Amino acid sequence: MNCSVQNPRLGSPLWLAALGVIVIAQPAHATMPADPALMAAEIAALTAPQLAGRGAGTQEERAAAELIARWFSEAGLQPAFAGDWRQDVPLPPDLGGRSVNVAGIAPGRGGLRDRWLVVGAHLDHLGRVDSAATGEPAHGEYYPGAGDNAAGIAALLHVARHATASATQGGERCEEPSLPARRSLLFCAFGAEEIGLLGSAHFAVEPPVPLAQVDAMINLDAVGRLGGGPLHAAGLESCVEFAAAVHAASEGLPLAAPAGAAFQSDHVSFLARGIPSLFLFTSAYPEMNSPADSLAAVDLPGLARVAGVTARLVEDLRARVGPFTFQAPPPLSPTPDGNRQTWFGSTPDFAGRDGYRIAALAADGPAAQAGLQAGDVLVSLGGTPVADLAEFTAALRQHAPGDVVEVVVERGRRRLSFLVTLGERSQRLR
Repeated sequence: MNCSVQNPRLGSPLWLAALGVIVIAQPAHATMPADPALMAAEIAALTAPQLAGRGAGTQEERAAAELIARWFSEAGLQPAFAGDWRQDVPLPPDLGGRSVNVAGIAPGRGGLRDRWLVVGAHLDHLGRVDSAATGEPAHGEYYPGAGDNAAGIAALLHVARHATASATQGGERCEEPSLPARRSLLFCAFGAEEIGLLGSAHFAVEPPVPLAQVDAMINLDAVGRLGGGPLHAAGLESCVEFAAAVHAASEGLPLAAPAGAAFQSDHVSFLARGIPSLFLFTSAYPEMNSPADSLAAVDLPGLARVAGVTARLVEDLRARVGPFTFQAPPPLSPTPDGNRQTWFGSTPDFAGRDGYRIAALAADGPAAQAGLQAGDVLVSLGGTPVADLAEFTAALRQHAPGDVVEVVVERGRRRLSFLVTLGERSQRLR
């Protein structure tokens, strides 16, 4: 067999070099491990002041998209949109402007070439603290979004490089008949996730390949704080074939399996269309959705480990013969009396009339550790809407201590989401 191979390298645009951010070139190799230094450079680039937090619909979000398109090209992918890397995403009239998705292709081969896996991560974040401000922001004047979700983009890039690392998986096409079939891969960096999953929703309406040919989706969001684990693989229940593949790829990493439909991230846009979808994320962290979510808040060795798990998982799934069996996620239902031992660590503002407003937080409680603040108005917990104290209590009792739930709050004019690892009431006495 004689197949020529592309050797993709990562580079950096001139303005990035001016920042002192060096992106380390790394040769492709079929068993290439994830490189924490390379991922750190990518996160540093995406969280630089020049990108001002990558707010949806801003010129800084588009600049981030251009940078990711360059990285996709240098990783050996092909443009997904008729020769273009970018797809414009219209935003609602009250927001104005347009967001952008970036997508690239790693072709498959054989009888599975026309079947697809989507691997995605959102590129946007919350932008500037003062959305009306202009010019390059100083530290504390923007939301860097290192863990949410520059880390996810860095992991996505590793998976892309891994997928194009040999002549049989990427680079120049090789159609050796004896090689096993593999699905094609569609790598997507979604815009406008933070304002309602708008990028992935638009992508699902106007996909570059027919959705009927998409067998599964894997979403990387908030994967930068693994620590001692576990890695949360939400959505295992959406596909019969997922569990074995995830456990095989994890190579001993502790896993947790919450319900995928309980989390609002880009995988939901695919679940809603009957496509099996996994949402990979790590633990809650205090810097989330704050100006302190910088590179220093990322567990780089843990991120590299998550990227390696994802690359192995993608290689397993793209080679599997036969259909992926979609199972609609079951609705969350509480036990008759609920779980009364689950602890959130907040005190409600009983004088408030605008929902479950948090008056105070236990300093070492689950909500404070995840980054919630006094004054936040909680609007949903674990996918269940919350309008008052009674609904908050009912939603909380659906979950057990140790569960990781998505909590959505209104903070001023922003709607923010956090991952909270629920505690046990006995913790309050320690």
